[in-house]
Amino acid sequence: MQNLVLTGFMASGKTAVGRRLARRLGWDFIDTDELIESRKGCSISEIFARDGEDGFRRVESETVCALRPERPTVISTGGGTYMDEESRKALHRLGIVVHLVVSMPTVMKRVCRGKRRPLATGPDAERRLSGLLESRTPTYRLADVLVETDGLTIDQAVSRVMGMIEPRLRAGHGSHGGHGDHAGHGDDATQTGQVLGSGAEPLPQGSCGEKVEKG
Repeated sequence: MQNLVLTGFMASGKTAVGRRLARRLGWDFIDTDELIESRKGCSISEIFARDGEDGFRRVESETVCALRPERPTVISTGGGTYMDEESRKALHRLGIVVHLVVSMPTVMKRVCRGKRRPLATGPDAERRLSGLLESRTPTYRLADVLVETDGLTIDQAVSRVMGMIEPRLRAGHGSHGGHGDHAGHGDDATQTGQVLGSGAEPLPQGSCGEKVEKG
């Protein structure tokens, strides 16, 4: 069965884009953060505080490796999920892995500076997040498809992703886990995407009311 997996750094828009993609495709939607919170009966922040990052990553890997969608599904993952080798293999077995590329200035505009993002708190958050993004980028590039999202609305990001994955869906995808196809500003995928006017909904800018992405 074909599925679509979204990976990327915190605040790259995985949940917002994933929900919209699922609606456009007529597929189910799964957010792995929400699965973890349901399974543990508490928030991601509380898991970090109680069990530390290592404890959280164990639960995250177990959750991802146990995924068995019954219907075609768009799966939104946490910012660090793809860094774990076993989780990465499991995600590639599930379907097409799309990395939503985001720059650090955009991350800092979107990230909530409060307690809802455990890895984005403290006075030196920007320096730490910049180092974290830099260290993760080579692994993110193992995704099947890379899509830049800076400056895009949700619908524009969805259209760009659709432009990249539709040929794979038609042909029958074979996930390779190597350096992926890349859609960026100025690429053909941008030109064929849905360009919206001033009323377009931007990618979430990180208010304290958002769902946490633990990074």
